[in-house]
Amino acid sequence: MSGRALLRAWLLALALLPAGGVVTALADDGRPPGPEEVGHPATAIPVPVSGLRPSEIETLAVPTPSIAPLSTDPLGLPRAVSNRKELVLFVGGYGSENDDGAFATLAARFPHDRYDVRRLGDDPRYPYDTYGPLDASADSLTDEIRAAAPRYTAINIVSHSMGGAVVDRAFDDGLSAKDGVRTYIAIAGPHSGADFARVPTAVLPLIAPVRDIVRAGATLVARDPESPAARDLATARPITPPQGVVRLDLSLSTDGFVNRYDAIDPGVDQRVFLPASPGELLDGHGGSLTNNEIGEVIVETIREHRVPPDRRDGTTRLIAPLVWDRSTSIWRFILLAITLGAIALWFARFLPGWGVPIERANALSRAFLRSIGR
Repeated sequence: MSGRALLRAWLLALALLPAGGVVTALADDGRPPGPEEVGHPATAIPVPVSGLRPSEIETLAVPTPSIAPLSTDPLGLPRAVSNRKELVLFVGGYGSENDDGAFATLAARFPHDRYDVRRLGDDPRYPYDTYGPLDASADSLTDEIRAAAPRYTAINIVSHSMGGAVVDRAFDDGLSAKDGVRTYIAIAGPHSGADFARVPTAVLPLIAPVRDIVRAGATLVARDPESPAARDLATARPITPPQGVVRLDLSLSTDGFVNRYDAIDPGVDQRVFLPASPGELLDGHGGSLTNNEIGEVIVETIREHRVPPDRRDGTTRLIAPLVWDRSTSIWRFILLAITLGAIALWFARFLPGWGVPIERANALSRAFLRSIGR
């Protein structure tokens, strides 16, 4: 039996385990879970069917004239001098950096003779502070797209994590197909907000004397949970799918940071995939950027400017939603444990001999956060 088959068998066993009572209670947060399609409409969006197989389409395609050489703008970014190219614009997630290589694997899938590939924030004229207000980030995205649109035949947006909330906000504020946007694909997008933003936003103000200890600990493990972006993400809600823009949501079933309830996005086709490696099993959130099946769907969607047929096998369609339910429960339990630990630390200040050490630890944590710009 291959390693991938073993991994799928293990995931099926995990998915079929009964959920604990505490975790089940956490899942009832007032947001509609939706039918079988993980919070999305049960009826798939109709996809035009061609009479030719993909291989035949490629063979019969009209040859594309050669592309004129590229020039560069004053910032060294590629600029298309021919209107035959398209732009693929990546929008990163919470706390991400433009030099972190998160989109490197995905970017390599797009041939340079057909696409220019950029990331929001590459151009300092359109800054992207991933800890800043979503409105400011959405404005930067809209400004960059409108400035670039005359140079391209199409603009394709691919977001990851909180980047999806930024793109949603941009469309809600006026970005549209009229600005040249043809496709918008959200990977692990928290269209309905995120538990990992909601809980800190509600709890941290209540435990101010130990808040910086909690923030520093979270920063060392993942990201600072307190910021304008986190507060905006805590209240994010889905938008109406933009008219004339091809929309698709993609996630890994082991993603617990943006769980099945966070990803609810009515009116948009969502496809959930199984992890294909131990890394994707352990980190379903980051692994969604390197998963081969997700990458292939993204490239096909952008190339064809339509939602492609769902080619997931029967095992994936059966198991992936069950595994995502399990991942959601597990990560919500972890979040609950962290929250209870933070509250216990706040109460510990009143124990004899604990108050002064905790106060000093909070001060040191505050100094650490400032040293890294938080």
